[in-house]
Amino acid sequence: MKKLDKEAIPQLRKFSRLAHYNEYNSNVVTMFLWNHVYEIFYEEHEHFILILVNYHHRFGWLMPLCEESYLKEAFFAMEKYSKDHHIAYEIHGMNQKLKDFCESNKMHFIYHNDIDAQDYVYDVEMQRSLSGKKMQKRRNHYNAFMKEYQHRFTYRPLKKDDKVIVFDFLEDWKNHHERKDEIETEMEGIDLLFDLFDELELKGMCIFIDDQLKAFSIYSELSDDMIEMHIEKADHSIRGLYVAILKYTLMEIDPKFKYLNREDDLGLESLRKAKSDLHPIYKVTKYIAYQGETKIIPANDDYKDQIIQLWKDAFQDEDEISSQFFFEYLYDPKQTHLLVHESKVLCMLQTRQMEIIKDQQKQQVIFIVGVATNPYYQKCGYMKKLLNHVLEIYKNSVILIQAYNWDLYKPFGFKEMYQLYLSHFEGLGNEKHEICSNSQHLLSLYQAFTQNKDGYRVRDLHYYEHFFIPYHQLFDEIMANDEAYIVVDKGHTLVSECIYMNEKALFELLNQFQSIDVIADIPLGKNQLVNRMMVKGDFDKNDHLYISEFY
Repeated sequence: MKKLDKEAIPQLRKFSRLAHYNEYNSNVVTMFLWNHVYEIFYEEHEHFILILVNYHHRFGWLMPLCEESYLKEAFFAMEKYSKDHHIAYEIHGMNQKLKDFCESNKMHFIYHNDIDAQDYVYDVEMQRSLSGKKMQKRRNHYNAFMKEYQHRFTYRPLKKDDKVIVFDFLEDWKNHHERKDEIETEMEGIDLLFDLFDELELKGMCIFIDDQLKAFSIYSELSDDMIEMHIEKADHSIRGLYVAILKYTLMEIDPKFKYLNREDDLGLESLRKAKSDLHPIYKVTKYIAYQGETKIIPANDDYKDQIIQLWKDAFQDEDEISSQFFFEYLYDPKQTHLLVHESKVLCMLQTRQMEIIKDQQKQQVIFIVGVATNPYYQKCGYMKKLLNHVLEIYKNSVILIQAYNWDLYKPFGFKEMYQLYLSHFEGLGNEKHEICSNSQHLLSLYQAFTQNKDGYRVRDLHYYEHFFIPYHQLFDEIMANDEAYIVVDKGHTLVSECIYMNEKALFELLNQFQSIDVIADIPLGKNQLVNRMMVKGDFDKNDHLYISEFY
């Protein structure tokens, strides 16, 4: 392995173009810009180049630079080098194309979705012309700039000889920012870019106001149809200047370039918002690939803390109280399936036996709850693997699932079966609020209500005493009269369950409120149909299906 040097530039550029990754880490310019921070090494072979990065004493490979036909050979070389030199065999910045290649060739990697490293890619014409509804805000900023500075500014391409005026500008720019150390680190990289301006085939743009440099950009060719913006700086005090420097930069590029890569957001919320506000047409998903394999196991106490944390992270409508209730009263490790790597839980899926009445017969079904994946392992195929495993276990059963995103489960054979009305109800505002905790009364009303329903859950006294009432008392209010009950959130914004013997009794309860959203089996105002449960298996749909379960 050799340390990165300018002699490597021609070969790195050649093999990078053969790889055609359209990802900024594989750009030789990016390597030189940050080489002083991370220390980059390369090794040239006949058909490929390997790139090894020292991330502050943690080594990791970048994607090998080569044509696809030589990828296997390159991976073998990386694995051998890692083994011979006792470093971890892991690849950073892996794009979807290379991940698919590794999976199709059955390479044993654990994939970590590197959310903070996704590249933002934009349509060049949209950013150049500022046309369209999405660009309205940026057009406003640009027009404000032109109104103020139209006769005071000039622009021209950036040159290597501009280094002195650029660094004078950067020194002043740095003094107006809090993170001076980070800016100074970036300035070291910019200094090297100017030294290698011609060798790296860099280009850019300058904007001068009253003959003073106020903005500049540096970009390079990333592929045949994409450029990468490495540096873009402008005086923040001048409205519209950032819009202008990008617009005039893109006005000067070759028409063959259709796409603009503006790199990642480093996980910084402010940068993420700024790049999102520019309306990317897509983001480049990237992974860190570690050597290893996953396994599917039943839950046990060793994993419980991770399971609880994953539950809290995955379900934003759960809080400390609801999570504690679930794991104290409902959690069953025997019905909890985990996909793990070594001792780390990547995703989990919990099931529950549930009895329903279907076609006037009692039927045992499987209710899937708590499907969750660690955010850094989402979109890696792990939940698909775990769900297929569980579906195979229960392949002869009817399976129900409630989800945040119904579309995710359609490819697995789940169908939207249960639907209710979400209505906005305008009431009288009587403000009676008759709170009820009589489990026998609630059960009797439920049994009467479901006499003409189908597919509903069988509830009993134990259900109301040990789950329904204790749970809803934490977050909701159960209001009842002699012939109906409703469950209302404590903010009085949503009725999540309506059980009634006649509509008059239901309206008596709902009229306690002047205005409230209601989920019910009948429309109660301006409404829309909402899905409440998906089903997989031998299960016929009809107009009488009803269910109101979430655990």
